[in-house]
Amino acid sequence: MTKWVKTDDLERVNTRNVLKAIELEKGLSRAQVARRLGLSRTTISTIVSKLISLGFVTEGQSKAKGRGRPGIHLSLTRERWHAIGAEFHSKKWVAVVTDLEGRILKILENPVKKEDVDSFLSGMKETIQKILQDLPGPLLPAIGVGAPGLVDCDNGVILRADDFGWRQVEVRKYLEEELRLKTFVLNRHRAGGLAEARFGVGRKVHNLVYIGIGTGISAALISDGILIHGANYSAGEIGHMIVEPGGAPCGCGKRGCLQALASGSALARMAKEALQRGEASSLRESMEGEGGELSGEQICREAARGDSLSLQCVEQAARFLGIAVANIINTFNPDMVIIGGPLGQTGDPLVRMIREEAARWAMEHPFSATQIVQGALGETAGALGAACLVLDRKLELVSME
Repeated sequence: MTKWVKTDDLERVNTRNVLKAIELEKGLSRAQVARRLGLSRTTISTIVSKLISLGFVTEGQSKAKGRGRPGIHLSLTRERWHAIGAEFHSKKWVAVVTDLEGRILKILENPVKKEDVDSFLSGMKETIQKILQDLPGPLLPAIGVGAPGLVDCDNGVILRADDFGWRQVEVRKYLEEELRLKTFVLNRHRAGGLAEARFGVGRKVHNLVYIGIGTGISAALISDGILIHGANYSAGEIGHMIVEPGGAPCGCGKRGCLQALASGSALARMAKEALQRGEASSLRESMEGEGGELSGEQICREAARGDSLSLQCVEQAARFLGIAVANIINTFNPDMVIIGGPLGQTGDPLVRMIREEAARWAMEHPFSATQIVQGALGETAGALGAACLVLDRKLELVSME
């Protein structure tokens, strides 16, 4: 049966495709865009004129090659519109302002003293209000948020965040009521993966898996730039992959989950138990100075300095993470696995140990095609990925204005 496409829908699709072509390849002329997309020059001219009027595209002269006049090239108008993304990152909010190309123009960090829902929400609002006070230019009227836990992206709700014990946190509803800005919400580690795929170490990689390790563990599965969400936004919940049947209890109600054995919280628990048994470690001074608290990041940093107890804890976590990475490599055959999140950012020895363990357990053939690397974007990855949620919707956001 023939399906008819409405003229408005076709125009919207063509406009989106033209803008995408200009984003992906700088310096194209109108004629080159027309050839790449198979559209008439008249159609391209109409669309480009619209994009220029909306402030998304600008035209400039290219350098002449040989004789003749220089050509007119198209590029994004970087300074015209700006996007905001914010991520809840290890007891603090990190927010960024970007231009249309995703370049970070401003970074703001805002500590959160408690890890309860009220502090999470009020800290989010306060952080965004602060960064809104001094924008470098007009704002795309929306906010992107990287949140912990299993997120219903359609409704902007944290369904559950087992590392914090949260259930049914209505992030989008809260922020839209408080700030009157459209809000898009994604799991914070999936947001980090999106940023690494577009702007970081995975920029030219077709198929990648990003693993974010913090108080929880989650992954972003990305194929040709597309984030795979799954049937109900659960794709990538590797923190609940069983790596030791009958092992340590997890907040989800199961036992032996990766998150219960290899997250920052698991590392802190292991180290604290060892210190209580009287084992020697440079962590003892840190714990006493922090009122009995330890973090996974501290333990990874002390391991890098050679502390024996910290190395033992990291080695144990890396063993389970390596098993999980091997399973991912065997199942998805990615070109690259990126290790990120608060613990992944600490680098060696954690990333090196994960690589070694994955080599032990993965099938040789798929493993030979996979790089296992540390993320390149550090603490801004999740916030930058959250800003991408806004940048991806710039046409509809400005057209709504």
